[in-house]
Amino acid sequence: MQRALVTGGTGFVGSNLVAELRARGWAVRSLVRNPARATELTALGTELCAGSLQDSAALAQAVAEVDVVFHVAGRVAALKREEFFLDNVEGTRAVLRTCAERASPPTVVMVSSLAAGGPSLPGTPRRESDASAPISVYGESKLAGEQAAREFATRVPLSIVRPPVVIGPGDRNSLQLFKTVFMTRLHLVPGLRRKPMSVVHVADLCEALIQIAERGERVSSDNSGAGIYYITSGPTSSYADMGRLAAAAMERKVVVVPTPRIAFWLVGGLGEIIGHLRR
Repeated sequence: MQRALVTGGTGFVGSNLVAELRARGWAVRSLVRNPARATELTALGTELCAGSLQDSAALAQAVAEVDVVFHVAGRVAALKREEFFLDNVEGTRAVLRTCAERASPPTVVMVSSLAAGGPSLPGTPRRESDASAPISVYGESKLAGEQAAREFATRVPLSIVRPPVVIGPGDRNSLQLFKTVFMTRLHLVPGLRRKPMSVVHVADLCEALIQIAERGERVSSDNSGAGIYYITSGPTSSYADMGRLAAAAMERKVVVVPTPRIAFWLVGGLGEIIGHLRR
């Protein structure tokens, strides 16, 4: 029986990954800050280890005797740049360091993000060998986290996965899109041109993570693209397509409304201000 540790097991991707691993007969342990909020994991037969990425004793207990570590935990929203780097960089370094200290280190599959690579040029999808060019603080922190993981690549078998937008059961971000389409029958999209985007269903992402753990390439200490994986569920889509698909899934009709991009910048800026005020 394969034994795995999943960090971030209570999150959207992590909880789906735990469920899939358990369905395949894996023994699963999850590092959680608050076991009382992990009842769904317990119901799946998951062993819980209380602690955080900054807790060295808890990390040592969590990685003991596992074959694979799926490092899914990470910060996706923060008030300050330092908060992104504390969790996404120092947290990742702590996980890899703890694995490296074992006599027989486990395989580590790190869930990074397409944001670490940055957007592609029009008509030219990103390849793993392309130079990374993140454009957000989040993306910068995920790339720095990858680089922190690479410090241990000669001692720990490591693969890095860069998923794009992830959708599926438990995804609260996409839920807002469904709610808006359901209530207004309108779907506002930025600009007049179709802008392609990559999407992956969480079930496909979990399948990829497990396959990569079992037989994927591993990264080296240099900056080559070996051992790095971009994952998508198929052909590129667009934000307009997302609204149409959401409406079709709910058996509703929707009107896609091209909207000046300045409107999205204004709404986004207002959302940032409100988020900081409300912390």
